Amino acid sequence: MTVNSSALNHSSLDKRITLLDCPGHPRLAHLLRQSLTTHSPKGFLLLIDSANLKQSLNETANTVYSILLTLPRPCDVLIVANKSDLFTALPVTKVRELLEGAISGLKKTRDEANVDEEERSTLGGVPFDFDELESEGVMVEWTRGSVESREIAGILEWIAKRIS
Repeated sequence: MTVNSSALNHSSLDKRITLLDCPGHPRLAHLLRQSLTTHSPKGFLLLIDSANLKQSLNETANTVYSILLTLPRPCDVLIVANKSDLFTALPVTKVRELLEGAISGLKKTRDEANVDEEERSTLGGVPFDFDELESEGVMVEWTRGSVESREIAGILEWIAKRIS
């Protein structure tokens, strides 16, 4: 697997945007870290499977936590509750609530086991709250959508506002 690159042209954008698509599997996390060192992203889109989050919550929380630690500062982040068109999809507020709870548990465990004070103080306190990341230069916003059904208005709006 590799990082995919594509240009995005849309009437709502002032200019052409280059998108990099990194695989989300934990075994391929090195591709994201590598991409972040070779590119200077203006923003970061994170798609969460809102129809399957309860089954994959721990894995998703670990991935989100690792990504948040890796991101350059300052950075704008849009978390998309993807697959929102499906009957089993959770609303954005529930996706956020579940992730904050799972990351709180993960952060508490890692903070207690970690002797590295810098990582311990990163990403706010316990309980974890995405809003606290703003003080670290990470502005997190949320939207719902469905890439498969082309419900991407929230994504395009965020790109137009934050990136282009």
